[in-house]
Amino acid sequence: MSKFIAGLILILSINFFMYFYVILRIASYFNVKNKVFLSILAFIISIMIIPATIFIGKNNNLWTQLFYKISGIFMGVFFITFVCLVLSRVLGLVSKVPSRNIEIAAFGVASVLIIYSVQNARNISVESVKVDDFGEKIKIVQISDLHLSSESSNRLPEIIGKINSMNPDIVLITGDIVSQDTPITGKTFQSLKDLNAKSYFVTGNHEYYIDQNKICKIIENSGVKVLRNEVDVFMGVQIAGLEYHSDKNISHAILEGLNFSNDKPVLLMNHLPFDHGDERIKLTVSGHTHYGQIVPFNLLVRLTTKYTKGLYKLEKGYLYVSPGTGTWGPPMRLGSKNEITLYDLR
Repeated sequence: MSKFIAGLILILSINFFMYFYVILRIASYFNVKNKVFLSILAFIISIMIIPATIFIGKNNNLWTQLFYKISGIFMGVFFITFVCLVLSRVLGLVSKVPSRNIEIAAFGVASVLIIYSVQNARNISVESVKVDDFGEKIKIVQISDLHLSSESSNRLPEIIGKINSMNPDIVLITGDIVSQDTPITGKTFQSLKDLNAKSYFVTGNHEYYIDQNKICKIIENSGVKVLRNEVDVFMGVQIAGLEYHSDKNISHAILEGLNFSNDKPVLLMNHLPFDHGDERIKLTVSGHTHYGQIVPFNLLVRLTTKYTKGLYKLEKGYLYVSPGTGTWGPPMRLGSKNEITLYDLR
C-alpha cells in the first residue's frame, strides 16, 4: 500500500508540475504574476480527472459525462503543449532566435498538433496481417480497446459496417470495450447484433474496474460469445479466451488447465500482451497498450512491456498487439492510430 501511495503522489506531482508550467507560461503573456493563484488553478485542473472518475462512477449522466470528457481533453491539451514548450526551451539554448519567439512558435505547433490529434482519433485504419503457418485457412478480424462512450458508441454501427464489408469468418473483441463514461445498457452494444460473423469477446481491465459480470451478460445478449477462461471450436480452430488478470502467472496457470485438441490450431485471446511460451498456441491476439496513444507515451509503454504494437514472432507461435480501435482519456491520437486488424491465416 505504501508503494502505491508513493507512486500516486509521484504521478500527481509530475502531473501538477506539467499543468503549472503550461499555465505559468500562458500567464506570462497576460502579465499575471500571482503564483499562488496560478498554483491553485493548476492544482484544480490537474486533479480534475479524479473527481470526474468518481462522479461518473456514482452517477453516469450527461453532466458527469461532460465533466469526465473535459478533464480528458485537458490531459491531452496540456500534455502536448508541455512537451512543445519543453522542446522550445531546449531549442532556445542552441539557437540565436529569441527564446520568446521560439516559445510563441511552440504554442502554434502545439495548437496544430492538438487539432491534428483530435482529427486523427476520428479515423480508423485497417491493418492486414498474414500468417502462413497457422494450420487452417481462415479470415479473422480483431477490434480492441474501443472504450465506448455515450458519443463514440454512436460510431459502433460504422465500425460494424466496416467489419462486415471484409466478410470475415470470425470477429475477435479483445477487451476494454467500455470506459468509465460508457453507459452500460443493452442499447450501447446493440450494434453487435449486426455482426455477420461468429464473434467472441474477452474482458480487459476496464471491464474489471466497472462491472464485468453485467457487461459480459449484456454482450452475450447481443449475440457475441464471451470466453471466460474457456475454449470454443469454430471452423477447425480452437478459440481460447482468458479473463483479464494483471498477473501473468495467474493467466498462465489458467491456460495450462485448458484442454486443447492436438489436431486443431489454437488461437488465444488475451487482453494483456503476454508470451505464455505455450507450444500449443499458434497465435495470441491482444491489445491494452494503445501504442501509447500520444507520443512520447509510446516510449513509456516500451518500459512496461516488450510487446507494444504489431506482429511478433515468438519462439513458439505468434503474438499480435493491436494499438486499439478507440481512445481512452484524451480523445486524441498522435503517433498512433485506431485500427481494425484483418488476419489472413493459412
